[in-house]
Amino acid sequence: MLQNDRVQEPIGRSWVARAVLLGGVAAYLWVYTSWSLANYANYVPIGGGGYDFSIHDQGLWLLSRFHSPFLTISGTQYFADHLPFIMLFFVPLFWLFSTGKLLLILQTLALGLAAAPAFLVAREKLRSEVLATAIALAYLVSSYLGYINLESFHPDVFAVPLFFLAVWFVLRRRWGGFLVCVVLLLMVKEDVPLVVIGLGIWVAIRYRPRIGIATAALGTVWLFVSYRFVLPYFNGAGGLATYLARHGERIPFGGVGGFLKTLVTRPWRVVEQAFGPHRPWYYLQVFAPVAFLAFLSPLALVLMSGALLDNGLSTFPYQYQIQYHYGTLVVPVVFVAAILGIGRFRFDHRHVRQALVALLLVSSLVCAWLWGPLPHTRHPVAWDHTRTAYSRAVDEAVRLIPAHAAVSADSTIAMHLDQRVEVYEFPNPWYQRNWGADNATGQSLPGRAARVDYILVPRSLRWVSQPVFQDLVTSDEFRVIFDKEGVMLLERHKPAPAS
Repeated sequence: MLQNDRVQEPIGRSWVARAVLLGGVAAYLWVYTSWSLANYANYVPIGGGGYDFSIHDQGLWLLSRFHSPFLTISGTQYFADHLPFIMLFFVPLFWLFSTGKLLLILQTLALGLAAAPAFLVAREKLRSEVLATAIALAYLVSSYLGYINLESFHPDVFAVPLFFLAVWFVLRRRWGGFLVCVVLLLMVKEDVPLVVIGLGIWVAIRYRPRIGIATAALGTVWLFVSYRFVLPYFNGAGGLATYLARHGERIPFGGVGGFLKTLVTRPWRVVEQAFGPHRPWYYLQVFAPVAFLAFLSPLALVLMSGALLDNGLSTFPYQYQIQYHYGTLVVPVVFVAAILGIGRFRFDHRHVRQALVALLLVSSLVCAWLWGPLPHTRHPVAWDHTRTAYSRAVDEAVRLIPAHAAVSADSTIAMHLDQRVEVYEFPNPWYQRNWGADNATGQSLPGRAARVDYILVPRSLRWVSQPVFQDLVTSDEFRVIFDKEGVMLLERHKPAPAS
């Protein structure tokens, strides 16, 4: 009943299936592009704010204008926090389209068009375009995928189509294309080697040992080089210690050293961590959309689940929630494992394949309704195309700010002002928050506050931002030049007092 990988059955082709797939992709692109752009236009907080979006928008804009990519949004170099070298390919687009909307469109295109290589993988394995289309549609309605698309912008999304393509090239034994995909995958982010190494081992065991070993070796080398040399270079004097200070707290048992020691001396503690509070619910939401069929291919699942393991072990709660972008390499791995598992059943038992694919599609639809963000589901995410009085007032205030002025603005407003050399997320630079290599909190940024020309924020500020703003309103440094619909714009009136 189980199929040998080398048996090649004829592919059942269907123009109807292709048309349905094309319609599904077009619908996905229309829905999520419209949704993302509507939220952007209405200054709706996406993914908790605009911080991640502004990092990439300001970074690419600076690179496109041949400026040093020092981000005043974050207080770091563009490649100090992560290594999204894949974004360099999109710098020329900023010469033609200087708008933050471009990032949202690219994100939706990457995730939506990934259905095509997902279809190719399923068609190659299941030898049926009808079944492949059903799986591609299940991918498109995946609840995890929907949240990834709506959570700000993250270059991680480009790993999704690249991973599907890499697997398809493996199944087709096209090793040149596979290696190109691997190199591009490694350019997406510094932690992608966790998946590439497992992918290489899988290739070595199942297909071509030399290619697989070379892939695993390349992933291992790049993982070492990224953390040992590249990130320290962009982090400056602090080097790797600075990077680990910002991210090391997510590694359980006291960082890398503590984790490795615990893994060797008390491995049961690592297992307890992986199945700690909220993790089983996360795993359920990951595997239920594919009807748990990924477990039919345990070798591929175990070897390629580096990202899933990273999320499950992390002490950072966002990583084991489907509402955030940390599943960009979890989603394609789970779908590929499910496809490989279904493909183990021989062609002469195609009714079993058909039943399993139908089960997968139904499961994905049910889980999309239970947990997904789409309209008419149990917990839909806000989607309002209507321009509010608030958003129109912000637009009006934004137009009053000169293109080269230094600005401090609320997070969701800064997303529209970050294509400039100097822009801050309020209350920076008067009260340091999520800024700089040390990521200290509460300090004023020396010399920077005096350079800010405009402050643009809503009246309804929260936490420490409100008292900082009130001090500035009542000071002689700034004067209010716009106050409408809960939006206030302040312009520098006098130089900052000498410190």
